[in-house]
Amino acid sequence: MRKKSENRRRLLPGFKSSLKEGGILHSLLERVKKDPTLCLEIRNNYINIYYRGGNLIEVKEKEGFVAHFDTNYCSGAKNEVIETLRKNSKLLVKDNVDTWINAIPSLKQAMDFWFGKHPKEEREFQQIVLRENNGLVIGSGTDYFIIDVEYDNHSDARFDLVAVEWESKSSARKLQKGYRPKLCFIEMKYGDGALSGKAGVIDHIDKFSSYVKNAGLKNIKDEMLEAFRQKRKLGLIPALENNNNKVKIFSDDVDFIFLFANHDSDSRKLKDILTQIREKYQAINLGFNLKFCFSNFMGYGLYKQNVYSLSEFMNKFEEQISCNL
Repeated sequence: MRKKSENRRRLLPGFKSSLKEGGILHSLLERVKKDPTLCLEIRNNYINIYYRGGNLIEVKEKEGFVAHFDTNYCSGAKNEVIETLRKNSKLLVKDNVDTWINAIPSLKQAMDFWFGKHPKEEREFQQIVLRENNGLVIGSGTDYFIIDVEYDNHSDARFDLVAVEWESKSSARKLQKGYRPKLCFIEMKYGDGALSGKAGVIDHIDKFSSYVKNAGLKNIKDEMLEAFRQKRKLGLIPALENNNNKVKIFSDDVDFIFLFANHDSDSRKLKDILTQIREKYQAINLGFNLKFCFSNFMGYGLYKQNVYSLSEFMNKFEEQISCNL
């Protein structure tokens, strides 16, 4: 079991203050909030700013604050922008921060070109799920909000997305009648090639079940509750900007949800995997609810009505899972 102080998604007071109005990093936060193609994720007292699922800018606290861009996205080419950013890596004054903000379009272009040659669709679509459900356009009506992407506590708990199911009905949003939002862990599988083998569906289930049995859920719930609070305070979940109700505790149970993107119905692979899951786990208490999500009219808004148990999913979408029956 990991120590509470290690690999925990939270910002310490000094870092949080730097992001508030008047703080050295406030303008960077505001730049992210104006751009729906970017998302800021909280790490262990540092932040990652993602673009298309890739890490655009990392900022750590080290004798002040230090910014970093992965120059691998530039394929080793000499670039005046990169040289300027290196000279301004220490964010000591506002001008240093402004240099990074002004470089964002160039950094995006470098990443666009790199992703053109090295596609990372699964990570890109993870960020789309976050944008759809946390954003202003439809987010206030969905039933899930994304707390974290690419979660890894280095203790065998790794997830593409961590979310909270907070139903959109009025009584739930007001936390009335003892309602408690539910913590959910989501794995996205983009295309059928990601379904099996190492890091495949069954591998994920086995690892999370082992983690729950060995470490329990308290620490990870506490961690995600704090991360959720911090993201809300920073204005990083626009869909909840008019909701002042504080989530103080999650529901006792948790869901582990698989989100299948671009499955080929002519392939039997998904059906075979789901059949294996049914045979292997139907009599086992995994320590969590195993669920499967179906898209809502081609979008990535997550609605409670579109999240199913294994039997519901296999029965309702029999032909979509495999039309070669």
